[in-house]
Amino acid sequence: MIQHPSSPPFMNDHSLLSVLSGVLQLFAISPGVIGIKGAYSNRFLAMNKRGWLHATEWFSDDCKFRERFQENSYNTYASVVHRNHKTGREWFVALNKRGKAKMGSSPRVKSQHISTHFLPRISFHDDQIGFSITDRSKERRKTLPKAPQAKSVQARTPPRRTQIKYWPKYRFG
Repeated sequence: MIQHPSSPPFMNDHSLLSVLSGVLQLFAISPGVIGIKGAYSNRFLAMNKRGWLHATEWFSDDCKFRERFQENSYNTYASVVHRNHKTGREWFVALNKRGKAKMGSSPRVKSQHISTHFLPRISFHDDQIGFSITDRSKERRKTLPKAPQAKSVQARTPPRRTQIKYWPKYRFG
């Protein structure tokens, strides 16, 4: 079993893979336009001319998304290139309740729909932090000699009583 150093010990390979594949990097292309890249897959999120989301190895115009900040502190991402030709309605990146990509050209996928709302989280790793602030004022102070410690007396505590749990005699259902 391969385990990431920062992952909890109860994670298996499948859950670790789903955690790692869910980390996305957002990078700016121009004001209001971003690209989305998988941190571990090194693939770019793209939307084709039918509104389906897919991953590509190379960055293209299909990978450009317009980022908008909603009033409820969520972000929405709409394709820059693709939209409805008749109405001009934008096609948004959306996920269903199971995490599967929804078709951006669907009539239900609008900026107000909850499936298009994303909450970005900032993740700083040790190699990504630009600078760190250290407090050296404690090092400059003179250290005082330590006072001798008094011997501690421990009081005897009675042993803990364990509670016995009884299972029901009959099973219902």
